[in-house]
Amino acid sequence: MNAASFDQFAVFVAIVDEGSFAAAAKSMNRAHSAITYAIQKLEDQTGALLFDRSAYRPVLTEAGIALLPRARRILDVVAEYHLVATGLAKGVETEVRLVIDPFIPMDLVTTILKAFHETFPTLQVRLMVEPVETSVRALMDGWADVAITVDYFPLTNQLERSACGLIELVAVAAPAHPLGRIAGPIEPEVLRDHLQLILAARPSVSTKQDHGIIAVNRWYTTELETKHAMLLAGLGWGSMPRSRVAADIAAGKLVELHPTEWDGLDRMPQFPFVVARRRGTALGTAGRWLVERLSEK
Repeated sequence: MNAASFDQFAVFVAIVDEGSFAAAAKSMNRAHSAITYAIQKLEDQTGALLFDRSAYRPVLTEAGIALLPRARRILDVVAEYHLVATGLAKGVETEVRLVIDPFIPMDLVTTILKAFHETFPTLQVRLMVEPVETSVRALMDGWADVAITVDYFPLTNQLERSACGLIELVAVAAPAHPLGRIAGPIEPEVLRDHLQLILAARPSVSTKQDHGIIAVNRWYTTELETKHAMLLAGLGWGSMPRSRVAADIAAGKLVELHPTEWDGLDRMPQFPFVVARRRGTALGTAGRWLVERLSEK
């Protein structure tokens, strides 16, 4: 069997979409005889009759019905091939690996990611959600290209970074929790006596940065959603990005606490979040586009 050509598959799909051989010829700016020859050639090469031509308009046979989706897939794959090849010729990479800190408000990021997909429709994105320590390690070890992370302790000067916004922390507990019943300021000595829930990097990555740790009894989790669920359940108290718990506070599911001190401050802290990349590494066109748009936020 001789190999069928891309043109023959395009003719097959055009006949179906346009409704007739004549309409397909017009849409493809081809002679009617060229359309007829192309489809006959495809049928001869594959041994499958695609159209019943006994009626006024061609009707797909059972074989035609079965093979049409595959023909469309071939056209889509070839079109995608051309898009990727054109992108590569322009310096567009095939994949961008992005790591995002769980503290980052995703609504600030998703709009840019949507525009990113529209600009680079065939590019693959590998998105990871990791705390700052893991985000930094991902950039330094080369398994991420770009990070959006908080900058609440001095990051290595081997990273190039641009400020994107601020994260406001708030201390919370469930209404039924002993701390949740305290309306006014709370001294560190009082907080110290209650289980504190803490977000931490995995043990293999942790740098032992003890920021915002007050209580003697502590539970650590690597997932912000797990910490959130435990706070809602009244298991302990802890800090969260205000953007993640504002609705819970408004609904009375969590209570905002008012520590008199936090890491030496007389108020809950705000941290910048940044878009970062490893200094000296080359990003492709898509990676640079992403960094530039995030830096504009």
